[in-house]
Amino acid sequence: MKPTIINDSGMEISEEILLKWVKGITAELLKKKVLTPDKKEKELGLVFLNENDAKKLNWNYRCKDYPTDILSFDSEDPTALGELVLCPQVITKQAKEHGISVEEEFGYTILHGVLHLLGFDHEKNKENEAVMMGLQDEVFETIRNPKKALKAAVVKSSEKPTVKKEEKNVKAVKVTKVKAKEAVKPKKSATKIKVVAAKKATKTNNKKKK
Repeated sequence: MKPTIINDSGMEISEEILLKWVKGITAELLKKKVLTPDKKEKELGLVFLNENDAKKLNWNYRCKDYPTDILSFDSEDPTALGELVLCPQVITKQAKEHGISVEEEFGYTILHGVLHLLGFDHEKNKENEAVMMGLQDEVFETIRNPKKALKAAVVKSSEKPTVKKEEKNVKAVKVTKVKAKEAVKPKKSATKIKVVAAKKATKTNNKKKK
């Protein structure tokens, strides 16, 4: 994914960190075949708004009267994957609540938005939620701690099934060890919103400030 960054939030944001996360998310989703090669080349808009503008946008499209961390918008432009509108002030607060760094919270939030743009939706039913959040947490953990993820993968591939004899018929049974997944603390995220032209919303907010 090719990120285009617009910061109209009034808060300093490291483009280097954003690019690092987008690159990591792209690589991991490609490995899992969630992101196709053609979508990999598409533009990803990252627009950062202050709390006031984020609140207005959230009200206009979701009728929610508060600034949210992220809103995702589809795009009619065939060269673009879509646009993510984020509020760094809200994301910073959430990082403290979730006990992770601000950088990691930015990455987790962007990952969440990208999955929405790729068609995942956690609000339809519990099954969809489990699939999306499971994938989201797995990709996030791999990016934030690649050495740990690599070690876990090596250990898993080298594990040999143990043989257990049943008391009655003495049949060999393969025992598979299942590791408990290290999950990220649940967080509130925006709903995927389809609009005719997502960039129109961004331009409108840019005029006001940002």
